[in-house]
Amino acid sequence: MTRALSGWDSLDPSLVRLLRINLLALVVSTTILAVAYALGFRHTAVEVDLGVMLLSIVLMLLTLPLTPRFGAPAVLVGFALSAGCFAVGGTYATPNLSPLTAMLMLIPMLVAIPFVSRAWLNTFLVYAVLGSAAVAALAEARRQDALNEIWWVNAVVIAASLPAVVLVVTFLVRDAYARLTERTEQLEESRTRIVEVADAARRSIERDLHDGAQQRLIAMSVTIERARKELLAGRHEGASALLGQLAADNREIVNELRELARGIYPPLLAERGLVIALQATARRSVVPVTLDVADFERPSRQVEAAAYFCILEALTNVAKHAGASGVRVTVRGRPHLSFSVSDDGRGFDRSRVEPGGLLGMEARMAAAGGTLRLTTVPGHGTSLNGEFPPLDSTG
Repeated sequence: MTRALSGWDSLDPSLVRLLRINLLALVVSTTILAVAYALGFRHTAVEVDLGVMLLSIVLMLLTLPLTPRFGAPAVLVGFALSAGCFAVGGTYATPNLSPLTAMLMLIPMLVAIPFVSRAWLNTFLVYAVLGSAAVAALAEARRQDALNEIWWVNAVVIAASLPAVVLVVTFLVRDAYARLTERTEQLEESRTRIVEVADAARRSIERDLHDGAQQRLIAMSVTIERARKELLAGRHEGASALLGQLAADNREIVNELRELARGIYPPLLAERGLVIALQATARRSVVPVTLDVADFERPSRQVEAAAYFCILEALTNVAKHAGASGVRVTVRGRPHLSFSVSDDGRGFDRSRVEPGGLLGMEARMAAAGGTLRLTTVPGHGTSLNGEFPPLDSTG
């Protein structure tokens, strides 16, 4: 069965599970109704329900070859048509089912929420509202004609139809709860990691200031005292040389503090955006950088900062550890912001390397709603890939 339904494999695993459960429930319900029909429970209502269940199964199977090309919208449209067919046919045959069939029209919209853009979601919303209203109207139109139906017809149809509806609704509720629990756990983990990364960044800044600018300033104070003594002693040439040294030291400290401030949040990134900031970073890199940017639209400040600092960290790691002759940075803005940093260096064994830097990048990406993936093989370079969700799906 798994091989026969492989057309859905490109979808989100939770959506694939729901589709398979829905298909299995339809098959079970159809089988139950077919057995009842074969045992002598023959009636127009049973025949109608049997027909619409078979049609619902066919509509689901027709999405298999379309899904690899069109993705989640294709299979969800098929799911909506299948549910609508089931709901209309079931209501026509057995008006007593109308509360269930009206609810069935809402399920495609509820299923689609995590997987499609807002435009598609609005389409499913309209379908749900109009479909449930149509089912309710059909039930009222048919109810008077169905009052004289013999009782076992309704009993057989309802008993056969319930498994499909109840099973899908149950899975939908359980899946929603599981997703909520997972997101809560991810949020807690992300908060913890963000605090850890912030503490590490603060300690790094303290260390850089202590080992760099602070030591230089102490040395400058000693030089100033020496220059003062030279002036008091009337040795103007010595004092002039010391003052020249102070001027040079001052320029170095200013440059060092600028570099440190750039690591906190570079003004160029804030003022002119990600691409310009990356171009400046590429020019300063000791390893030649090829920057490839296409379809770029400036994202939110949080997303932009996450992308920039992850790329900056990756370039720093390449310069320090990779032994690469070149590195390629690729940035794409559509259909959603993504980036990659790939080098031709020596690569590394992840099990033997402290993951602190990578954890920091992952935490920064997670805080902005993105994901990060590292691929590396010793002797074959390293590739870092980051992706952010489409704006439509995040609101």
